[in-house]
Amino acid sequence: MSRSLRSLAAALGVFCGPSLAASDGIIQPGEERFTVMLGAFLPAFRTKVEVDGEQTGTGDRVDLGRDLGVDQNTSGGWLGVEWRFAPRHRLGFTYSRFTLRGERTIDRQLHIGDQIYPVGADLSTRLRLEITPITYSYSLMKREKDELAATAGVHWSRLSFNVQGSASFGPGNVSREATANANVPLPLFGLRYDHHFSERWSAGASAAAFALKFGEETFEFQGSLVSLRLHGEYRFSRHLAAGAALDAFKVDVKAKQREWQGGFDYGYWGPQLYLTARF
Repeated sequence: MSRSLRSLAAALGVFCGPSLAASDGIIQPGEERFTVMLGAFLPAFRTKVEVDGEQTGTGDRVDLGRDLGVDQNTSGGWLGVEWRFAPRHRLGFTYSRFTLRGERTIDRQLHIGDQIYPVGADLSTRLRLEITPITYSYSLMKREKDELAATAGVHWSRLSFNVQGSASFGPGNVSREATANANVPLPLFGLRYDHHFSERWSAGASAAAFALKFGEETFEFQGSLVSLRLHGEYRFSRHLAAGAALDAFKVDVKAKQREWQGGFDYGYWGPQLYLTARF
């Protein structure tokens, strides 16, 4: 069991026992002022990167799983905070981080950055991905059992990509390293809907998407994102709830920046378990 899943299980153990008896006056979604969420999930990533070289030109489009042996089924944790500053208005922030690693003896030549790795080179790869959506939501419809809101905000992706490789040439070995970093803010627009079946049970869905293209002499950017989420929740005390969700996400970016020239696309889908506290 991963560290994030163990932490979530421990939190459930701490909160559930003493809270189950204190179930009077449950704070319903829509009545809260502040919401704090802590979750863990097991996504299946599909990631490709292209790092162009300053001296060697366009790099290869590299599939991290197929070409570099990166384990793309990894667990991660996330933390979210939301402030309902008026009955129909909310500001939210979510942060999650993943580190994907892999090793492989490559079976085709790869051009990454200013490095060219020949067939038979031993490569060690790390991709660190941080995802931070910041959103504003306005409730178009707000009833006792239903709430439909429009969302707008920024989806910030921060990537750090590193490849270390060695290859044998005659009696000696040659080591090469390629690195790239990217900070990519993408605007997003979407909808979110929640239905409350009873005092304790709720379910909902959300979707967001956007595409952007921008170009100047020293900075070029083209990107798109699509996000879908389904979730269900059970409120077991006045302040606390436990939930499960299925999350899917896709980002595709081509950029010309100082630290990253090329492109990347990553997508994931997977189940989540989470705790929610409302105040």
